[in-house]
Amino acid sequence: MLMKQRYVYATKLDNIGKVTAIVKFDLHAEPETGKTKIETGGNIQGIYELGLGIFGSEAIFVPNQPGPDYEEDDGYLIFFTHDESKRKSSVTIIDAKTMSPNPVAIVPLPYRVPYGFHAFFVTEEQIQEQSKL
Repeated sequence: MLMKQRYVYATKLDNIGKVTAIVKFDLHAEPETGKTKIETGGNIQGIYELGLGIFGSEAIFVPNQPGPDYEEDDGYLIFFTHDESKRKSSVTIIDAKTMSPNPVAIVPLPYRVPYGFHAFFVTEEQIQEQSKL
């Protein structure tokens, strides 16, 4: 039996391409019409905002338990974040089912992780500029 994917986790970007939020979409729900911004409701099941001056990467989904006998969104989203005001990078883990604003864990990293997400490529010069932040 072929099952269609129900949930998609996407990134919300600011005007220069930095990830500012993780958005959960339900592909089985009808979108709300007439919206002028991304907000919860309709097919948007949750938004995890990274916070002022904090930018991140694309999130990777990790299930609570492997295999077909679990709910598709029963797991965690794991992604890198960088707080520009504190000049610190972290790994952030959130509950994929609830998209709670309270992370499951924030793991500080000893080094800066450059911005980027899937299919986003930068030059060596751009990497050097990010290392100054």
